[in-house]
Amino acid sequence: MTHVTTKARAGLDRRTMREMKEFLEARRVALLQSVRIAMERTGASDAARSTEPVAQATETLLDEMQVALADRQSRVVAQIDVALEGLGRGEYGLCRDCGAFIGLARLKALPFAQRCRPCQGRAEQEERHDTERPRLGALAAAELT
Repeated sequence: MTHVTTKARAGLDRRTMREMKEFLEARRVALLQSVRIAMERTGASDAARSTEPVAQATETLLDEMQVALADRQSRVVAQIDVALEGLGRGEYGLCRDCGAFIGLARLKALPFAQRCRPCQGRAEQEERHDTERPRLGALAAAELT
């Protein structure tokens, strides 16, 4: 692992690490603020709600969209927290699966990436395979009945 850490440090100089940390911290603050605002808007005063069924349905849909967006943003905040912890430990930029340097271009595009491209591809392929397996089992069971 020492070789990989040295490689990662060579790939990310102090200036780049500082820039990544500043970017991640600023992104985290912005996302948390967005989540807070979304949750405040969701379910705003019931007195302000329309009595028309179509308008109520629209308001409910908008609330559900706000909650889904806030949930997604909260998950990104958690990913950013993991990246910031990695920065603090000097492990930022290392693939969590193989330990290789993730790559500067990938980190700039996705600063909280936890895997290198090959390992991320394998993880996504395994995830797709795992989600297809129960569905295929259900289809086979349905054919037997």
